[in-house]
Amino acid sequence: MHYRHRYHAGNFADVFKHVLLTGLLDALGRKDKPWAYLDTHAGAGDYDLGDVAADTTGEWRDGIGRLSGLSAATVPEPLARYLALVRDGNADGGSRFYPGSPFLAKALARPGDRLILCEKIPEVAEELRHAMRGTNSAIHVRDGYEAHALLPPSEKRGLVLIDPPFERPDEFEAVSELIKKSVARFANGIYAAWYPLKNTHVASSFVRRVARETARPTLELTIDVDLPPREPSPVTGIVKHPMSACGLVVVNPPYGFDDAARAALQFLTPILAQGSRAAWTVATVP
Repeated sequence: MHYRHRYHAGNFADVFKHVLLTGLLDALGRKDKPWAYLDTHAGAGDYDLGDVAADTTGEWRDGIGRLSGLSAATVPEPLARYLALVRDGNADGGSRFYPGSPFLAKALARPGDRLILCEKIPEVAEELRHAMRGTNSAIHVRDGYEAHALLPPSEKRGLVLIDPPFERPDEFEAVSELIKKSVARFANGIYAAWYPLKNTHVASSFVRRVARETARPTLELTIDVDLPPREPSPVTGIVKHPMSACGLVVVNPPYGFDDAARAALQFLTPILAQGSRAAWTVATVP
């Protein structure tokens, strides 16, 4: 079975990732020159949090659902910008219709900016094509791990988002290899790769490998909401530990992005926290 993000859209990991993505795209937009945005695992583009899939897990309630009472005027950037974009996509100013990363890039793109979106599942790619109609975007029905072939962009400026489902046992290796190949073709691009933080040793090794192999400035950002384990299965007695933490590694972070990310995560983490040990980090990788 293929991963379907509609079951997880708007959860704490999406909020974390999309707040930071908004900050990165805003930084690109500070210069007049056009940029390109390449999304290696684009998904459907946007998601209805009122549908059966989203309601099955209810993960969005402890993600975007916890931000419903916040005023964009009273929170730090880029969280304020992100909240405004989510609400702009809903006629009532709410968050039922949640923007995936392509929709956020679409909202932040200016005339002349361009989106390159990869989605390997044909039916999901068709949903994405429908969602992105009328935009300056190209949709490729192909494996996102082949996306380095689409680099460098003609704009010579841009951001590559790598956001795989982490279903493969070698996913960390595949992501680091993709970043290495991509930087070899487009050295000055910004690269942001999301990852689940279940095994700190494996994740730390991945981040250090990315920094070492690219030899470019690298930033590591994490959040842990301290999600408690689920109740034991009445059949097997096994206790499942859902994902409680995740990270984003950013190669070639824009100037000032680290400070903006610190302010946003310091404000955001207590809101998303589900336990007393919730924490966040923003650190330069040596």
